[in-house]
Amino acid sequence: MPLAARLLLAFGLVAIIATAFVGLTLREASREIIESGFADRIDAAHAGVRQQLAWEADALGALLPPLCQHDTFVDKAHVELERAKGDPDALDPSSRIAIRRQVPSQAKALRLDELSLVAGNGSVLGAEDAARIGTRDARLSELIKAPGGAPRLRPAKAGGEPSLEVHCALSSHGVTLGLVGARRIGPVLARIGDAYDVRLTAAREGQPAPRSSEAEVARVLHFPEVPGLDVVASVSRDPLRQALARLDRSIALTGATVLAIALAIAVVLARSLSRPLVALAHETREVMSGAPRRVEGRGGREIADLAAAFNATIDELAAMRKRLAATERIAARREVARQIAHEIKNPLAPIRAAVETLRRLRQREDPAFDDYFEEATSTVLNEVHRIANIVTEFTRFARLPPPNLEPVDLVAVARGVVTLHAAPASGEAVVTETRGTGGAAPPRVELVADPIPKVSADRDQLIQVLTNLVQNGLDAAGAVRRDPRVSVTIGPLPNDRVRIVVRDNGPGVAEDMVPRLFEPYATSKEKGTGLGLAIAQRIVFEHGGEISYRKAQKGGAVFEIWLPVAGPPLLEKPPGDTTVRPRGPEAP
Repeated sequence: MPLAARLLLAFGLVAIIATAFVGLTLREASREIIESGFADRIDAAHAGVRQQLAWEADALGALLPPLCQHDTFVDKAHVELERAKGDPDALDPSSRIAIRRQVPSQAKALRLDELSLVAGNGSVLGAEDAARIGTRDARLSELIKAPGGAPRLRPAKAGGEPSLEVHCALSSHGVTLGLVGARRIGPVLARIGDAYDVRLTAAREGQPAPRSSEAEVARVLHFPEVPGLDVVASVSRDPLRQALARLDRSIALTGATVLAIALAIAVVLARSLSRPLVALAHETREVMSGAPRRVEGRGGREIADLAAAFNATIDELAAMRKRLAATERIAARREVARQIAHEIKNPLAPIRAAVETLRRLRQREDPAFDDYFEEATSTVLNEVHRIANIVTEFTRFARLPPPNLEPVDLVAVARGVVTLHAAPASGEAVVTETRGTGGAAPPRVELVADPIPKVSADRDQLIQVLTNLVQNGLDAAGAVRRDPRVSVTIGPLPNDRVRIVVRDNGPGVAEDMVPRLFEPYATSKEKGTGLGLAIAQRIVFEHGGEISYRKAQKGGAVFEIWLPVAGPPLLEKPPGDTTVRPRGPEAP
């Protein structure tokens, strides 16, 4: 993965992870704060209701007793009831009408939701609700006979709501008359709930206690000021959901902004970091391809250190290559000297024998001297010519110049060699091979090439290598077949390399010759010197390539050559003092 892509990925992941971590933490903190706000509002509403109920209870407790003690309205009603001997039905109609009119006005003056004037038997003489007048309520009869005191909770009736109820009574001469007043709790709960944005409702008997859910937060409140009163406080979670939704949008927008900034910074860093690395890689490729110039590191101390280390390595490798080349030349010369000594020793034996025979015949003045002279001198000349050929081939191998590199169209070079060897040798009859006939076919050399780039190489030396391989293939195949064929295949390889394959339809190389195939003077030909493949191997190696042999599946020899497109990967000599020193602090 390129450096720029890795930096973009790293910065993007850091931005996403950081935004997600901060966002989730902030979101959870906001949720807790809002949830605690709900609890605080419920607690505040609880405290407000308690304070209001306490005030209401105190006010109600002191509201009715003065009426029963010295109010003329209650006194008149009691006098009229005494005249009727305690029977409400025996009341004078005019008194009954007066009572009915005065009770609602008293309820309004006292700001009571309910007010009833009740006889001792529970009959309602007057009430703010005219429908209740004349009815009899046993609960009210029992209530006015009980001593008065603090207000009590009156549970909600069917379809109604709970109220704070208070009473007082006037009893004399066996006649009892009472006032029962009530004030509903609902308005108090609604007023306090609106103040704190909390919904407060009185709990009904027999209903299960509510629980908090995703839709709302619920809690049951108890009030010691009013025994038996339970209030359900609930707060909707809609504000929480809306606040979290706004927070999520803000986090997403912030995350996108942070991600964009991080990617922009990553792009800038990637360019600033990769540009010197790309330049350094380009310079190193030029050095590896043979351009003797210094490699400079720009972009920071680390790049400069890398360039310095690379230059030092190139210097050492070049020096090692020179030493290795010198060692190889010494070893090769020793081997060649041994081979030459062996090759020259063979023709020296017949030369010596011929000369010694001539001298003996000359000393004895043997008449056969003249007859033998011609044969002996011919033998000596032939062997001397053989020695001269050996020396010439050795000189050619030893004086092989280094490659003169230039851009070469390898396909055009191979096409020229193939064209040169495609026609039959001079003096041979050209017979076209047809089915059913047994004529000898001319040698045939084919070229199959795929598009490849130009190769940095020595054109003449590549021609020499291809000519040697093609000619060897034709010679080997022509020795055993009437239709010798050689095919040359050229194509690209990975890592900027090209491949040349030379295949023939001959017998292939003998197994005992394969280990010594590329050694000098190793040959199976009667008139061969054994230097052709050695020279080809040396040329290929000096071009930075490889050459190998394998036997074809259907018989024949296959030689494969791999060459780098850029030429030899190392310099023939060190680039000199081109090491880039790390940049230290400037001198003052």
